[in-house]
Amino acid sequence: MLPDRLDQRIAQAISDTIAQERASADTASPAWRKRCEVARFATFSDPERRVFLSHVAERRGEAAAHELEQSASELRTTAIFFLARKPS
Repeated sequence: MLPDRLDQRIAQAISDTIAQERASADTASPAWRKRCEVARFATFSDPERRVFLSHVAERRGEAAAHELEQSASELRTTAIFFLARKPS
């Protein structure tokens, strides 16, 4: 599968997950805002993620950028496993 197409499928799986979670989440909470930021970041392409991380590191520090990167990586991995199990 082409990398762009895979990125699109990953982004869609993440968006679908967030949409499902929204129904039962406290959408006014800081935890939900953080979850949405991670999800949005996880849908970016590799170059977009690198640029965004540099902005986060500059504004909020390296620790915040690292945490965002780790959380997004976990979310992307979950989406990839979901896509691998999903019948085409």
